[in-house]
Amino acid sequence: MALIEQREGAVVITIAVRPRAGRCRVVGVSGERLRIEVTAAPEGGEATRQALATLALAVGARAADATLLKGAHERHKVVRIDGVTEAQCRSRLALDS
Repeated sequence: MALIEQREGAVVITIAVRPRAGRCRVVGVSGERLRIEVTAAPEGGEATRQALATLALAVGARAADATLLKGAHERHKVVRIDGVTEAQCRSRLALDS
């Protein structure tokens, strides 16, 4: 799977989450995953919720537009974000085409 894939009215992004970081932010790309740091501990799904919200806001979407597709209990996750295009994501995340 590619880092970002266009789907009907949405994008699907593969991410790697680092919990217990100093702040919530998108760090960059590592391999075929977008690296996201969050302050929450990986307990009760809080780190996942923070990661989805952080990613959604970074690409210009609402936190409610982000849906976890795969990886609820894993560091590596697959996320769907409705209402944005691949080009918008790449631009807002400053990724090469």
